[in-house]
Amino acid sequence: MKLNKFFISAGVLAAAMSLGSCVGDLDLTPTNPNEITDVTFKDDPRANMEKLIADVYMQMATFGPNGNNILSSMDGGMSTFQRAVFNLEEIPTDETNWLPSGDAIDPMFQYGVIPANNSVVMGTYSRFMVIVTLANQFMQTDFGFTSDADKALHEEFCRQARIIRGLMYFYLIDNFGNVPYADENVTVGSVAPQLSRDFNEGRRMVFDRVVADLEDVVAWYKTNDPNNKPPYGYVGLDAAEALLVKYYLNAGVYTGTERWSDCYQHAEAVISRLGHGGFKNSGLTKGYHQNFGYNNKAFAIGGTGEVSEIIWTIPQESASLTPDGHGLLSYANGGFMCNAWIGDAAPDEVNGTFLIDGKKYKYNVFQKQYNSGNGWKCMSARRQFVEVFDWDAEYKYSPDIRTKMWKTAADGFNINNGSLTQADWGNNGFLAVKYSNWYINDNNQIDEAASPAPVDPLGIDYAMIRLAEIYLSGAEAALNNGGDKTKALEWVNLIRERAGMEPYTSINLPELRDERQRELYTECVRRSDLIRYGQWISGYTWNWKYNVANGTDYPAYFNVYPLPTTVVERNGYTQNPGY
Repeated sequence: MKLNKFFISAGVLAAAMSLGSCVGDLDLTPTNPNEITDVTFKDDPRANMEKLIADVYMQMATFGPNGNNILSSMDGGMSTFQRAVFNLEEIPTDETNWLPSGDAIDPMFQYGVIPANNSVVMGTYSRFMVIVTLANQFMQTDFGFTSDADKALHEEFCRQARIIRGLMYFYLIDNFGNVPYADENVTVGSVAPQLSRDFNEGRRMVFDRVVADLEDVVAWYKTNDPNNKPPYGYVGLDAAEALLVKYYLNAGVYTGTERWSDCYQHAEAVISRLGHGGFKNSGLTKGYHQNFGYNNKAFAIGGTGEVSEIIWTIPQESASLTPDGHGLLSYANGGFMCNAWIGDAAPDEVNGTFLIDGKKYKYNVFQKQYNSGNGWKCMSARRQFVEVFDWDAEYKYSPDIRTKMWKTAADGFNINNGSLTQADWGNNGFLAVKYSNWYINDNNQIDEAASPAPVDPLGIDYAMIRLAEIYLSGAEAALNNGGDKTKALEWVNLIRERAGMEPYTSINLPELRDERQRELYTECVRRSDLIRYGQWISGYTWNWKYNVANGTDYPAYFNVYPLPTTVVERNGYTQNPGY
């Protein structure tokens, strides 16, 4: 098969991403697409296969070499995979917002007002579909291998490509509903079909195909490689089964048929493999913020830490912090999750409330407090989310360890959301920061000596799926009569106790819903959770929901976003109802 230039357009080989690589190594060698021809490909097909699978992974981590973006319709940083997911799953919810106006994201997005021609919709949908295409094209490529070892490696990479495709389809189904379905049998250049013009039927059919494929992958591992542990940065059995937990948790929304028992069984299987060591022998890190600090690589599968709480990680590495000057960076992932919240406070000699280095400041927040080389002042938290945590009467302090990195009333910040504009940053919501560039030790304390220099951009991995999420999802399935309710209480209490909170003596679904928010805030599950609990459209409001200061209901059809107008018109798809 002739290699398609589009497939290798990102052109980056992550040298660490080979099955024999050293853990923690993230060297990158730029590759000129024009140098990979039919001739050179045949000279070393195994090496080029590794380059091409690295390209599939790389499309989740950044947006192209030297800052290039293969999505011409959207800002490169904003369209990076993690930020694409964050835009859809977090910004219009009760957790956070995007303050700048006239920036790369439509200012109406944070109010939940999303027309079909919205550039964010087009950019995020395209990012997911590009990765689906790259995964499929990898599987379609005939590498001409003759040795059993090369064939086995190719088959393993194909399984990984199927898992990556499954992740993309999770967000496509969740956010867009009746999306076209493309697997390795759909050739590049052809139009992937919607499986039905009926929204509910089409969504269910895509769900069924993707879930069946992931079940097949999981079954293969359990039969042939039950102790599968891929190297750092790769996916395997645990990521595939964790994805099934996410699918089955939301099956009632996607298909009309709940799958609580399936959700519980897969969650229990993941926990049985990973739930050892760490906090109370749970498989969780001893310190909550170890999942979100400079050293979070150690706690990903394939990392050097005692546990592997991070089941699916998106690698990042600052080139300025590596001996050879190679790295993997973007304006997304862990660095984005730090810098988008923070920024240096401006001196205010008249109204200042904090004396720092001889100057008065209205707000106590500085880049150096997070060991960062930049800060954007782009986000703040909505009051309804903040109030889910326990606080003192003045909203200055919480006993919940998960708020440790926050900036609150104790730092001069206003809990209320008088506006969602950048000009009011500091006076329109707390800063709910959980990522930092600090090395976090087992006591959840900052170890400055082990921390790197502050740089920009930051090279902090992003925890896409954590074991903590699987514990909470399994507990929810159990409370919905899908499994052992005693286990549900045990699992939720592990989460609470690590956060420094008193364990429950009993647990119900509303309490579990709130615990999910406290544990998983800003981890791209909130919109899905609100929909599953029947609180997204009506029954619960938050500040500036549907562009009303105190919030109001969304129209019923807002349960999914529109398919991009361009995609619908070009391919003859049926638009989602209401748009």
